[in-house]
Amino acid sequence: MNKSKLKKGVTLLLSAITIFLIVGCTNSENSNQNISSSNIFKEMKTKDINGNTVDSSIFSEKKLTLVNVWNTGCTPCIDEIPILDKLNKEYEKKGVSIKGLLLESGVGLTKQEKSVAEEILSKSKSSYQQITMSKNMLEDDIFKNIDAFPTTFFIDKDGNIVDQIDGSNDYEGWKSRIEDVLKKVDVNE
Repeated sequence: MNKSKLKKGVTLLLSAITIFLIVGCTNSENSNQNISSSNIFKEMKTKDINGNTVDSSIFSEKKLTLVNVWNTGCTPCIDEIPILDKLNKEYEKKGVSIKGLLLESGVGLTKQEKSVAEEILSKSKSSYQQITMSKNMLEDDIFKNIDAFPTTFFIDKDGNIVDQIDGSNDYEGWKSRIEDVLKKVDVNE
């Protein structure tokens, strides 16, 4: 390996470690009630893990969409993927969808990041959609201010953030939270 490639690899690794140290990784169930007025989900334009274009229209398909921001270095994130997949299937008929949002080293995913993510998703037998960060998303305060992985945003059909939770959850905890937020969304329809 030449020095240039080694330097680039070390720089990427240090960047990933810095992001991890800044945002952290948690399995707490702390809720963040400071719902953002960000329009990032209303204006979202990005790609999924397979390179397909994804935009804010994914929210209009369901009453409520959970966007679970995770990364491949976060054990609590990985541990809850099968739970979220199960809930995605159970709540589909109730108008709820779950999307993963990979936040690794920047916009999109490198080949290595994609490979690691695909291996994690394969082992967990997960089938819910995984989207990646766009430049606009990375520059939005809502993502700059994430202080825990995972962080989950509850998005209504119009792309509004209606709730947020920092940290992971177990099956019963997620089910209870989804039911509570779904009631709020139903009342506001």
